[in-house]
Amino acid sequence: MNDMFLFSEDSQDSKIKQKAKKPPWKVLIVDDEEDVHSVTTLALGSFEFQGRDLELLHAYSASEARRILTKQRDIALILLDVVMETDMAGLDLVAYIREDLKNYAVRIVLRTGQSGQVPEHQVIRAYDINDYKNKTELTAAKLYTILYSNLRSYKDINTIMRSKTALERLIIASRGIASFHSLKAFVNLTIAQVQDLLHINVDAKHGGNAVAYSYYNQSQELKRFLHHESEELEAETDLASLPPLKRKLLEQAIEQQANIYSEHQFVMYCSGQKMSLIFFGEVETPLTGMDRNILNIFTENLISIIDNIYLHEVIDNSQKELIYRLGEVVESRSNETGYHVKRVAFYSALLAELVGLPDSEVELIKSASPLHDIGKIAIPDAILNKPGQLNEDEWEEMKTHALKGYNILNGAGLVLLDVAATIALHHHEKWDGSGYPQGLAKNDIHLYGRITAIADVFDALGSARCYKNAWPLADILALFEREKAKHFDPRLIALFVNNLERFLEIRDRYKDT
Repeated sequence: MNDMFLFSEDSQDSKIKQKAKKPPWKVLIVDDEEDVHSVTTLALGSFEFQGRDLELLHAYSASEARRILTKQRDIALILLDVVMETDMAGLDLVAYIREDLKNYAVRIVLRTGQSGQVPEHQVIRAYDINDYKNKTELTAAKLYTILYSNLRSYKDINTIMRSKTALERLIIASRGIASFHSLKAFVNLTIAQVQDLLHINVDAKHGGNAVAYSYYNQSQELKRFLHHESEELEAETDLASLPPLKRKLLEQAIEQQANIYSEHQFVMYCSGQKMSLIFFGEVETPLTGMDRNILNIFTENLISIIDNIYLHEVIDNSQKELIYRLGEVVESRSNETGYHVKRVAFYSALLAELVGLPDSEVELIKSASPLHDIGKIAIPDAILNKPGQLNEDEWEEMKTHALKGYNILNGAGLVLLDVAATIALHHHEKWDGSGYPQGLAKNDIHLYGRITAIADVFDALGSARCYKNAWPLADILALFEREKAKHFDPRLIALFVNNLERFLEIRDRYKDT
């Protein structure tokens, strides 16, 4: 069960924010008469709606109103004169708001002192406005009525728009997470999507301490879920060591097997057959009913993914283990240690990382490179294990293992085996074109083959074989220096030499026994 603490904030800060007054409703008065602004301000001085005051903005021309509207997109209501710098200035402003700014939420009430010049029925029909009033009939009471009705409409429209946006985010979030097979990637993406769903800004204060925990249903083990690539997947954690509030909410979610909500905290409980995930978070503003509904739907989508991820990882790990074992079988035929394939795998992965390949390709090369010599399974024992030097015919037979390995692996339709086939075919090609089986040169040799070639030769020379002793490191490096731009890709050799200590760490970790 993975549980992530997304955000934390100082409790005193929370109390201060909860006491902060709600932001005011913004109302823009657009009129070229100073008296209209003064009278309207006086009439609405004490207005309040749903615990929020008014903030009156003033524009004395349509052009000035355009500048204000361009900068402030949260204006709830516009009280708009029609005739200002031109007879149609107000109506032109309406068109600009709806068509150019694409602002369909703001409520617009036309106020005119020349109703005969712009007939009401024509204006209502032709322009997207919400009311039409003659200035002479706008008493204080009627102004209040206009504000109540239009602010209520503005609030409802924004609620609908937020629901639509939230639904879109929910669909995108679920679709993105469903494409992940790695548990760590799944956990990290889920954190990001929850933050996005709840409009949470991740900064040093609220997102810098994000952690995760896994909880295994049968053993009831709680483990910290680690995110850094250099760390293992999980580390032991005691539930009792967590802060009291977090522990209480987590225990409640585990016991009830359901999402748990408090005013500023939430727990998403996502059950799986063997392992469940718990996501814990704190938010600055109280969770609304819409927020909770979004998280409930999101949780249902996550639950269906967890077991699929677990099953995929079991299959993926089994596939990798089978490849290692098969590589060991091939090496055992030539009386070599199985650690050769492990070392080559880790050398190849490290070199792929150094050359800048993405993590997914690094993992592919690491998993596929143990099969680089799979074709040797078709080479006779008399040649494979001959203690002396091979004669010309025997050497020609030995060289066929590259193509034979490719033919064994190619066509399976699995990405991992396709990569292994490429490595098997290309790892004996040489930078100058003198290699086999195709005599390819330079970048015509697949990068995977060029990487594995260096890993294979480095380990082969440094290991004792039936026909030779292990070479000293200095001699291997001298050969690499001579053969760069001949046998090996010079750029890869430079990366290897400049990071030699890391390769030696792998060599020492997997010494032959």
